[in-house]
Amino acid sequence: MLRTRALLCTFLVSMATSAAAAPTAGVAASPPPAPPPLASPVERRLFSDDIDASSFLWNDWNKFVENYHPNYVADDDPSTAWVEGGKGSGAGEWLRIQTTPLDRTTRIRLHVRNGYQKSKDLFRANARARQVTLRLLPSKVEAKLTLEDRDGWQDLVIDQPSGVVRSVELAIDSVYDGTKYEDLCISDVQVFATSTTPDNPVFEKSKRQTLLDWRAARLAAAQQFKRRSTQLPLYPAYDVKAVDAQLDGYTWPELVALAAKEPGMAKEWAAPLAIAAEVAKNLDGLSRAQLAPTARDKLVAADGLMVSRMTNLVGEGSGLYDEGTLRLPMLDLVATLFVDRLRLLDVKDRTTVAQFLASEAGCKADLAWVRRAAASGDGAARVQALVVGRCARIETRNGWFNARAIELYVYDAAGRLALSLGDGHVDGYRWAEVDGRPMLAGGRALLT
Repeated sequence: MLRTRALLCTFLVSMATSAAAAPTAGVAASPPPAPPPLASPVERRLFSDDIDASSFLWNDWNKFVENYHPNYVADDDPSTAWVEGGKGSGAGEWLRIQTTPLDRTTRIRLHVRNGYQKSKDLFRANARARQVTLRLLPSKVEAKLTLEDRDGWQDLVIDQPSGVVRSVELAIDSVYDGTKYEDLCISDVQVFATSTTPDNPVFEKSKRQTLLDWRAARLAAAQQFKRRSTQLPLYPAYDVKAVDAQLDGYTWPELVALAAKEPGMAKEWAAPLAIAAEVAKNLDGLSRAQLAPTARDKLVAADGLMVSRMTNLVGEGSGLYDEGTLRLPMLDLVATLFVDRLRLLDVKDRTTVAQFLASEAGCKADLAWVRRAAASGDGAARVQALVVGRCARIETRNGWFNARAIELYVYDAAGRLALSLGDGHVDGYRWAEVDGRPMLAGGRALLT
């Protein structure tokens, strides 16, 4: 496998660790309480749609992440695999499988397809994991185990005192060398947990469907970029540098204040942050508007970018923000990046943001509120900011609940998206002109 690293542009994402996260303002109802424990432990499969890795192979063929990404270990398909992208044999690389937290867990069993099992030739040609360190988080219980050098399934088992499991780490200590390539490959990893917490197989399987949808989106993205590359203002892939930081803040005013003090964001996004601060102080002073986009083309979650979902905004299930990405708006239309393409029309409805968040009724469509600058000499009032409200029925391990969330978009003088803000995140966008058209070229974010 030819290893190349021709990255198009770089985002710098600062991850903020909040000491005490405030309640999510956009949630209209609390998740249901946990049911009582079972009489005896039961093993069940935990699915995941969020797998991190120390690296993955990114080459000319895989520029749209059609394979090799760590998420592919969770698709139950031996023709795909996680393929590490570091130098050397793969020793020192790691996988981290994020699961919905499961309390009262005493045992984790990993069911593993070691190596690249698309074919026997590829299995031998690429490196396979040999000795591994299996670690459970947050307990940090770990064990050194050995995988056999054979195809098919094999198990790794680790026990811990009864407690919560949020993620499982698999670190590669040594490898079986490939006959042709140095690349370390693992085709599939299934996670089974033994716990007295009641099971919800429908919820778990819904995460697998989310991952399969992600996989389908990667293939669709490749086709869309090839078919409509002149129309999308995005590159097919972005490189992200993440930096840990100790910052306290979660709500909109707190995040804006933190971003205004962070040197990188304060310098480049001073004007959008000032508008965001004013909007956050007076959400109910915004005017209701209706969205009438000129086109319904969907945003593509290119590598290094994610489209925010309701589960991200309310922080439930497996819906935590991806630390290795810049967030695109939950209003997942290309038109959202350019305010003139949204065609905001004033409406007589006087529903405020507070009333929207307080309502428990279902909603059929997104709601929007707009802030405009003072009218210019020709009478036109430029749109400065847009707040979008969305509601959804969110599934958790303990059942369903109704949630509502809002997100703020601030636009620059050219009408391009400059800033997005939601509970737990603030993302700034940098633009460039390429062949006479705007392209998203970079950005910076704070994430709590």
